[in-house]
Amino acid sequence: MHSTDLYPIPFTSLVDRLDREVNKGAIYQMPKREWWAPVAELDTSVVHLGRRIATPAGPASGPHTQLAQNLVLSFLGGGRFMELKTVQINDALEIPRPCIHVPHIGYNVEWSQELRVHQSALEYVKGWWLIHMLCSEHGPGLWGSDPQTTFDVSIGYDLKGIQSEKVTGYLSAMQNASALIEQLRSELPGHLRRWADVPVPTQVSDSITISTFHGCPADEIEAIAAQALDWGWNTVVKLNPTLLGFEATRSMLDRCGYGFVQLDPHAFEMDLQWPQLMEMIPRLQERADRRGRGLGFKLTNTLVCESERTPFYPEKSGKGEMYLSGPPLHVLAYTLAARLRAVVGPDVPLTFSAGVDRDNFTDCVAGGLAVVTSCSDLLKGRGYGRMTKYIRNLEKAMGAHGVGDIAALQSTVGLDHMQQVASGLLEDPRYHAEQNSKPPRKVGSHLELFNCLTCDKCIPVCPNGANFDFPVEQGTYEAGSVRWSQTEISLTQGDPLIVDKRHQIGN
Repeated sequence: MHSTDLYPIPFTSLVDRLDREVNKGAIYQMPKREWWAPVAELDTSVVHLGRRIATPAGPASGPHTQLAQNLVLSFLGGGRFMELKTVQINDALEIPRPCIHVPHIGYNVEWSQELRVHQSALEYVKGWWLIHMLCSEHGPGLWGSDPQTTFDVSIGYDLKGIQSEKVTGYLSAMQNASALIEQLRSELPGHLRRWADVPVPTQVSDSITISTFHGCPADEIEAIAAQALDWGWNTVVKLNPTLLGFEATRSMLDRCGYGFVQLDPHAFEMDLQWPQLMEMIPRLQERADRRGRGLGFKLTNTLVCESERTPFYPEKSGKGEMYLSGPPLHVLAYTLAARLRAVVGPDVPLTFSAGVDRDNFTDCVAGGLAVVTSCSDLLKGRGYGRMTKYIRNLEKAMGAHGVGDIAALQSTVGLDHMQQVASGLLEDPRYHAEQNSKPPRKVGSHLELFNCLTCDKCIPVCPNGANFDFPVEQGTYEAGSVRWSQTEISLTQGDPLIVDKRHQIGN
């Protein structure tokens, strides 16, 4: 399928919905009970690359961060670090459907934006402004006038691509979105004037996370990061779990029961090696210092692998290159994060995204990881609402330790907290295959057109916020079939349409 299979919702429609829903108890189908609002006596904010963020949580670069309504839903769930979907020069991709499979652990074959580059820029500006609208005098009044939210740009995948006019134009728009903001303002009709007048900063982002293909040479990774720093961006380099080495990775997966995940030793040989990273870090740190910019690293990208337990590549009996996420990736990425932290010290920002859920989020934050984002877990029941629980659990931990902010929590648990957690992951049964192999419960019904169970689970789970419910009066309706032939339309009578559900679901 082509990238244009994804159709963004017009800005006017999103603002009109916000106008109608802001005081109705749910925004974009997310009920108020699942929104995060700060607790007065607790400070869950962190400072990352010079910006204060109200929480260290957010959606990872992926399906949750490519459309404007995604970003609003993430904000409502407590996300304040928005890792925007990766943008690259090739914006006419053919992505398999399905491209993500998360029955328990996660697999995917998606990689960058499903929109054209100019569409991605517009979506991010739309989301940025909508969040500021939520925090304005016209919003619910839960978060104050400053959203304390960071939009982090993710770009890839090679130096030539990011230097192209297409990608540099996108980056310029993220640094100064005034033209796009005025374009959107001009679209809003008179009855939405109060929202059109909400001020919004024209700088959407000043930080970049560099994403590169598996197998990207070390000098290419360093050159891309150096270019971003030279352009004046705070820069984070995303690392691959292959830095652990093939033998260690294979052993860890096997010990956790994931022997069915197949690895290619050659992929590990082609990826960035640990000694190369150690040589690269001081050079990039020196460059960042000269430019007055921040430098950090992200743990980690997904793991390149093969597995027959997926719906991808039917022509190959399910086998083909894909990317692993979820619980097994958490073990690998957290182990790597602890190893890197021991080398670079406490002051280098390390962002994290790998198998994050409500049970391990607090350990990630307490261990000193700068911001912690999630994807696979948000594709499960309640969707974006799951993130609220991450932060509430963090608040409970702060209360249990008798501290009022995250810095005090990190100081209380001690500098070796990350190392202690990492040392116990392999023995923790919740990351083992046995605990993550139960298939989703089946309801024994074959889904057909107009035969939905109306369980409503698809509404919060859809990362694009594309599903919604609407009332249709119950009863029996006369139905027909409309046919178009050349220049004539004909209508034939069909079977009666029986509506017996309390509402219907649209997409």
